[in-house]
Amino acid sequence: MRPEELSVFHPGGPNDAYAEHFNGQSYLDMLSTEQVVIGTVTFEPGCRNDWHIHHADQGGGQILLVTAGRGYYQAWGQEARPLRPGDVVHIPAGVKHWHGAAPDSWFQHLAVEVPAVNGRTEWLEPVSGGDYARLGDTGPDQELMDIQSRFLSHEIAASGLEDGKTAALIRLACLTALPAPGELAGQTREALAQGASVTEIKEVLYQTAPYAGYPRVAEALARVNAALEAEGLSPAGGEQGRVSAQTRLEAGLAVQREIFGREHIDRIRASAPAETRHIQDCLSAHCFGDFYTRGGLDLKLRELITFAALCALGVCDPQVRAHAGGNLRVGNTRQTLIQAVTTCLPYLGYPRTLNALRAVDEACGTRMEENI
Repeated sequence: MRPEELSVFHPGGPNDAYAEHFNGQSYLDMLSTEQVVIGTVTFEPGCRNDWHIHHADQGGGQILLVTAGRGYYQAWGQEARPLRPGDVVHIPAGVKHWHGAAPDSWFQHLAVEVPAVNGRTEWLEPVSGGDYARLGDTGPDQELMDIQSRFLSHEIAASGLEDGKTAALIRLACLTALPAPGELAGQTREALAQGASVTEIKEVLYQTAPYAGYPRVAEALARVNAALEAEGLSPAGGEQGRVSAQTRLEAGLAVQREIFGREHIDRIRASAPAETRHIQDCLSAHCFGDFYTRGGLDLKLRELITFAALCALGVCDPQVRAHAGGNLRVGNTRQTLIQAVTTCLPYLGYPRTLNALRAVDEACGTRMEENI
């Protein structure tokens, strides 16, 4: 096939101005250089550009509209996403990425430059030949992987959490609680790519411990630590504890009362049977004193992480409802909770997702009527 036959968009001439940043032959035809800059970029089979970043002081980034052929887009720390005609890729400013053709197919997209203040492109290293070659390895369930990829990049990207770092951290909590240890290395890389620090990543897992249990979190930490070391980073997040053996109970009670209200917490503690009253002290000192008071994450994010972890566990609807209400009290909105559940939907499945959304609706109406 000749490149002129790919689509209604003419491929233009050889992309000589950027040839040094492409592996293989590409073509460029500028459709617009006024108002919004748009160019048709055409790749011969196997051609791809180097890793690069679109920087801007304000605004910026790029949108790809796929018009023909098959190709890939990959953001640093994430799996490569297969692309076909009709797909749309939103690339925020500051994200390291590459895009190009599949090994056996021409590929064409429109590149739309998002208006920017002081926009500029930083060209980086070429895509590893070995990594690129593995993209062509399709296993027996590639069709399912493609469905998942399309779901993540379309519906979930459009309706999930808007902040990339928050979304990545919430997914880490969800995958830890499920558990899905095989997904954690890739999610760790994505969190790093979205700007999360080692401390923030580690604190997400620590925060899930009193809900998912120590063995589950220990396995997750082993996977995450290995992923961090593979990126050349020390997995030590630094000391974040802020309580002592003498202060943890009162500190935890203070956090509980801030999240759920003094009257509610005091009523629960007063009405607890004598033989289980120690569990209330465990909740206050251990769950809220030892973990919620730690540094590295603020209270709003810790409470959102707890909510995501509880949704993933799937056997604690009263606690999901209570922490939905707690999120509202600390400043997270109903929309944020819905977006968080949507972000986790591919991992939760629909039954747990629908249960979580019902809990959000009930919390917005009744707030706090369940034991935490």
